[in-house]
Amino acid sequence: MADSDTGNRRSSVFVEPIILLLVGVVLFIALLNNQTSLTVFCMLVFAMIAGARGWSRLSLAGIRCRLKADKKKLFPGEEVLLTARIENNKFLPIWLQVAPVIDGRLRVDTGDMPSVRDSGLLWYQQVSFDWRLTASRRGVHRVGPLRLAVGDPMGFCPLEKQTADFHDIVVYPRLVPLNPVLLPRRDFFGVPGARSPIEDPVYIHGTRDYQYRRPARFIHWKASARYNRLQEKVCEPAEQEKVLLLVCTDRFAEDETGEAFERGLEVAASLAIEFARLRYAVGLATNGQLTGGGRAMLPVTRNRNQLPEILETMARLEAMPRENLVDMLQRGLTLPWGVTGVCLVYRHDAGSMALKEYFKHRNIPLVMIVCDPHDAAADQNLYRLDDIRLEERGNP
Repeated sequence: MADSDTGNRRSSVFVEPIILLLVGVVLFIALLNNQTSLTVFCMLVFAMIAGARGWSRLSLAGIRCRLKADKKKLFPGEEVLLTARIENNKFLPIWLQVAPVIDGRLRVDTGDMPSVRDSGLLWYQQVSFDWRLTASRRGVHRVGPLRLAVGDPMGFCPLEKQTADFHDIVVYPRLVPLNPVLLPRRDFFGVPGARSPIEDPVYIHGTRDYQYRRPARFIHWKASARYNRLQEKVCEPAEQEKVLLLVCTDRFAEDETGEAFERGLEVAASLAIEFARLRYAVGLATNGQLTGGGRAMLPVTRNRNQLPEILETMARLEAMPRENLVDMLQRGLTLPWGVTGVCLVYRHDAGSMALKEYFKHRNIPLVMIVCDPHDAAADQNLYRLDDIRLEERGNP
């Protein structure tokens, strides 16, 4: 789409000088031969081109453009509707051509309509154009800005304008079916929802008026300020299963195709979905670079915003480490008691051994998932990616 749009603009740039040159030659010949009618015709052509140029310059004024996407976060295979609305807020009618700048990893479904749209706009009129985009790959894909070409109603001398609107479309990793990943069982507080005298402070069920016999650590200070009286947290008895997902991006660059990293992230995202379904508290830590910025460390917790944040971090993640993962954990993340680590690595090597030693020193069990298909190393808590990931069932 971008190539055809560029070609149209180049052709419009070169056609006008050629026409002026030909008309100038004809005018010179007409003057030499005293051809009055031909001279008048050439002068009219020059006047028409000058008028078209002036019309085009005036056409740029009073143009308002808005670019909107119906959703900005989706999974591969899902569609996003891109809508451009252009308003002509002046008394001068114009010719208009619109083409959005779209990341190549978003597939444009134009159907019977061309990607580059054009239309005529009368005074104080508006028009809308729609494009359907299909996300084919994980990542953060930019849509926009809009490239406009406006001019006189005949489109003789178009002028270009580029809007400032754009949207970042976040595409989560694809979800795939998995074999079970066995985690060590830790039933510290009983089954979720069971009647237990011990309450799990991770899972806050609500608030109520503070009971004076309760410890002060149960006071919910924000709720107390809102209601202007002391409120305490109401925690539900729960199985305190906590999982920290780790994505160590070291050495993933050795895979030139990048498929090992993508397949690994699909497994990690599917595990996060499964753990959330089981009502586990889930966190995420990675040492990879994040496209557009973001949080590389998400504490182990359970709330309605945690899973979308984990999936968005995985969508922004690149297979390039920015620092050592162990150093990041030591400096920036407090690991709660009773947590289990599930770490995604490319190869079982010295770096992964350092991670195991870090967690072993803190008495935290660690399950590793190796993405390199040629790594044959195995032990009790080591999985190969192909052992966990099942065949995709018709996923795009």
